Amino acid sequence: MLLDIVMNDLDGFQVLDLIREHSNIPVVMVTGRCEGPTLRKALNLGADDYVTKPFSAVELVARIKAKLRRTAQAASVWYQAS
Repeated sequence: MLLDIVMNDLDGFQVLDLIREHSNIPVVMVTGRCEGPTLRKALNLGADDYVTKPFSAVELVARIKAKLRRTAQAASVWYQAS
């Protein structure tokens, strides 16, 4: 999931917190903010990655593919262990 930090009603941190209550899907935060505290907050709340705008579409696709690969590998290991 791509999740922007700045939104109208809830901010991306609040949405991420709600997502993490129910799911472990990979979440990549997308934002124009590049401050260290914002990055740390996103990662501490459970974001899997953090991309600052403007970004390259090629880089974003590569990051998403990496997250999906790791998610698939983790699911495979879990399935084989059970």
